[in-house]
Parts: sequence; structure tokens; C-alpha cells
Amino acid sequence: MLRHFACLALLLGLIPTPASAVTTFSAKALIEGTTATAMQCALIRHAVYVTAFGESFCIRYYTGDQPLEGAHAVVFFTGDVLGTDGHGKLVADAGYLTGAPEYLDIAARVWSGRLQAPVIFFARMGMHGSSGWHGNRRTRLEVEVTRAALDAIKQKEGVAGFHVVGQSAGGMLAEAVAASRDDVGCLVLASTPSDFAQFTRTFGITLKTGPGKTAHYLPMQDVSAIASKPALRVIGITDSHDTVVPPPIQSAFLDRLQAAGKPTLTVVTGARGAEHHALIEKALFVAGMCIAGDSDATIKARFGGTDGEDLPR
Repeated sequence: MLRHFACLALLLGLIPTPASAVTTFSAKALIEGTTATAMQCALIRHAVYVTAFGESFCIRYYTGDQPLEGAHAVVFFTGDVLGTDGHGKLVADAGYLTGAPEYLDIAARVWSGRLQAPVIFFARMGMHGSSGWHGNRRTRLEVEVTRAALDAIKQKEGVAGFHVVGQSAGGMLAEAVAASRDDVGCLVLASTPSDFAQFTRTFGITLKTGPGKTAHYLPMQDVSAIASKPALRVIGITDSHDTVVPPPIQSAFLDRLQAAGKPTLTVVTGARGAEHHALIEKALFVAGMCIAGDSDATIKARFGGTDGEDLPR
């Protein structure tokens, strides 16, 4: 399943297949987590050192060296890449292990050209070279680390504002960012488990609650904050046959926004893969149309009802 940028870039033929000179991302680092000092983080050009809940993290981001100063950048959050095997042992998504920093930079640069806006691939906590543990995904800790990192990126790079795009659980981070900022123009959610409480009930996952850092983030609690932002445009993209995140779990958030008086657009379209879940490419292209000011009708006419393989080239 295409849940992350490196696989996407390989699929579209934007970068070569892994070569011996390239160090791909590590299953060990993903599964066990990593730490980094402020000094180590300072040596990485595109990284920021941030603190949340008393813990510090080095968060990387990939831009393809596109100029960011004064721009409204597209920030992309990928989905989860950690699962379990038949024995309950943590395993890395196979596609994740084909990725490398060089590939993410190339993909960011190519997508910047496609969308006519600088694209930032945000390396989530514990993934793609960022420190931390990906096992703490979807938690209040990950949300606060992400929010702090975007603040730091904006200050470091001189970014004027953002558009945020999220695939699957990455969409939850996009929602958290949009809820806490006033400089977000477009929010594009692809296959996102926005009603996360319902998601956990559906799949028998223990919902962690409470004030602590490991409590799960619940996007539905941020409906009012997002609905209060008049300049924010919200677009959801879904495949009606998605088996990873059933469509009602996605649509509940958009329905709640509508009830709160916030207009939203839902595009029902075909996704890649047998699970009908991977919508990275379409989400990015839709973000480009949103940035260009295309109407809801124009966006729906282009992608509504189209096959998962029907993409601009």
C-alpha cells in the first residue's frame, strides 16, 4: 500500500530504484525508536529541535531545496508504516524500507513543480529520520511535537503560511495543525480516520484517554476550532470501498463541520491498491487545485468517480 512519499516517488518513476550508495530507512530505528541531541540536530540542514511534554525531538523535513521564504508551502503528512505480523511482533511496512532522504528530497522537488508551490515532506516523529518512536503515533505527544515543529520550520525558513495534506493517520496531524493555526489555507484529508474513537471501536483497538502524552488525539474534538477559521478550505477525499478506514469514519468529521456551519467538499474517487485506501497522489493534485482557487465543481469533475490509476502525468 502506498502510505508514504518514497514509494509514491518510486511508483511514478521520479527516482531510481535503491542503489548501494544510498542508505535506506531502517526497520530497527522505526520499531525501536531513536534519540538525538540538539547538537546532532543542528548539523542537519532541514531539521528542527523541539520540545513537547518535557521531551525533545529532532524533526526532519524534506524540501528538495526549494525556496520557502515568503511562500505558502504545502506540508504533506504520510500515513502509518508500523504494523504487526501474525505473532503480534512489530514490523515495518515493506515499502518504507525502500525510502531514503535523497528520494524524499527529489519527490518534494518534483511535486513542488507539479503543484506550483513548494512542497515540504514532514517526517513524522520516529519516521524518515526524525527522532522519537513511531509507536507513539496518533497521540497527543505526536500532535504537540508536530505543532511545535511547524512553528519552528516557519521561523527558520521564513514561511508565510501553509497548506496541509494528510494521508490516512497523517490526516489526523493535518487536522491538528489546521485547528491550532491561523495561517493554513487548504486542508486536504485523504482516507483519514477522523472519528478515531469509532475507528478504535471498529477494529478492536484500545482507545487511550486522559491528559497524558500517550492519550490518543481525537480530531472530532477540534471541529469547533476548525469551523471557526473562515479562510480555511476543507476537502476530504475517499474511496467508498476503503477497507482500512471505512468511509463513515472519514465522513463523520466533515459532516460535523457542515453542521457547525463550515462548508466542506467531499470527493469520492478511486484509490490505489486492493484495500482502496492509498490516495496520496490525488490528495496532492487536489491541494494544487485548491491553491489555484478551482471551484468545488471543477475539482469534483476532475477526480470524482475516477479510477485509482487515473492521474495527471
